[in-house]
Amino acid sequence: MPGLLAVGGGVVLAAAGVALVVWSLGLLDGPEAGPAGIPDGHVAVPVASAPLPAYTAIQLDHLVNPQTGSLSVVYLPEGTLLPGTVGDAKSLLGRVLARDKDPGRVFREDDLLPAGTRAGLVAGIPAGKRALRIDASKVNGIIGLRRGDRFDLVATRRHRGARPSVGGASLGPRAQVHEVVIDGAVVEPLAQRQLPDARGAGRVVQEMVIAVAPEEVPLLTEALEVASRIDCVPRSGHPEERAFSGETARTQRTARPGFGGESLVDTIEGDQRALRAVPSAGLPSVSTGPYDGG
Repeated sequence: MPGLLAVGGGVVLAAAGVALVVWSLGLLDGPEAGPAGIPDGHVAVPVASAPLPAYTAIQLDHLVNPQTGSLSVVYLPEGTLLPGTVGDAKSLLGRVLARDKDPGRVFREDDLLPAGTRAGLVAGIPAGKRALRIDASKVNGIIGLRRGDRFDLVATRRHRGARPSVGGASLGPRAQVHEVVIDGAVVEPLAQRQLPDARGAGRVVQEMVIAVAPEEVPLLTEALEVASRIDCVPRSGHPEERAFSGETARTQRTARPGFGGESLVDTIEGDQRALRAVPSAGLPSVSTGPYDGG
């Protein structure tokens, strides 16, 4: 019997704690609902109770002070809330963060992704784009970009074969430059990861997750394989910067040839297998444009 009483008492206390949190969130109807003890002339604004990384779906635990069991809030004078500040804790539940949020900081609408966004890495991929995890050391100038920054990628390929000019003189080495990504975006900034090998300890790589257009995926993966260098060209972060529309970007891509005017062919010579670049003119053309349903 004492054991049953102890269990029953624990259940009652847990239920009381949940009821306190629900009441403090204002989830109970009635004129008395809402957090108590608000100073005169102030409003209670919910804040994060712990550090929350980007792409996290906000849950009740993220808004409750674990020491007191009540809603984490700050009291701000009425009329001082900046436009876009979220003052209703209920409206935060289930929303996905667009950026990291420190504890004690209020939430703003631009901290949140549109309602219905799935949590996790996929939340950071702009609609209509695809994500790639790349070795950042292979792209000059991309290290230092932050989540959400926009950029273009330009690939350069050097050709060592000399070709004669009109007068017969050799022009020597030449290079071809190709824009392989237009208006890409950083999904996850620079992070280090260790690649395991047969001995259990591999090399450390610096990686970034970026988002590109679907038709740019083969162009970029090819460039990462064979380009002499790839340069990142950051875009302006000013609000008046107009990102390329899908139609403009598509026109630019279809007007240019494949990377370096060449294509990759999987070749096998004896027991050696390798990728070899050959002129695209000698192969049937393959469209990398957007799928049109045909």
